[in-house]
Amino acid sequence: MTPGGHEPDPLDAVLEDPWAVWLGGRTRTPLHLPEYRRAAVLVALTREPDPRVLLTVRSAELPTHRGQISFPGGSLEAGETPVQGALREAEEEVGLDPGSVTVLGELDDVFTPVGFHVTPVLARLPAAPRLALSSEVAAILTPSLGELRALTVLRETRALPDGQRVPLYRYPWRGHDIWGMTARVLHDLLEQGP
Repeated sequence: MTPGGHEPDPLDAVLEDPWAVWLGGRTRTPLHLPEYRRAAVLVALTREPDPRVLLTVRSAELPTHRGQISFPGGSLEAGETPVQGALREAEEEVGLDPGSVTVLGELDDVFTPVGFHVTPVLARLPAAPRLALSSEVAAILTPSLGELRALTVLRETRALPDGQRVPLYRYPWRGHDIWGMTARVLHDLLEQGP
């Protein structure tokens, strides 16, 4: 109960969340790539003083992106929004209960060289969410943002077919190599977030 005797509004906690404040104070950059396949990933941060980010190691048995580190996510189904797709995929891949997730909003869209247009969905989780691996996931990683910020980031620039040069990042964390789209999204969070 609040001092006035009213039940607290759950939205108040979201509005006071520093990640929600950060997200609300920036302009999201969408992409328009109609020839690319739409996908979404869940960028889930735990509710702790030094939040942990939920990452997966993809199974070596998958047809694509074998063994890569990624956020839970995948292709959108017909009529699905990025939020719906990210929550569905996280439940399928790691057993994350959508009811335990507080969605804060969408980050800047990114694309992959293999033709995916991805919308990262920023969300908050309990400090110790209940998770269960699917056959698509070999392991779950939960590095803290502090650990990732302390790493020496490997950077390079690559030219796209149209000549545009784009930065690429690699985060070597505890024997794992976080790279590609996952590293780009992490880089934005770590460099710009609260």
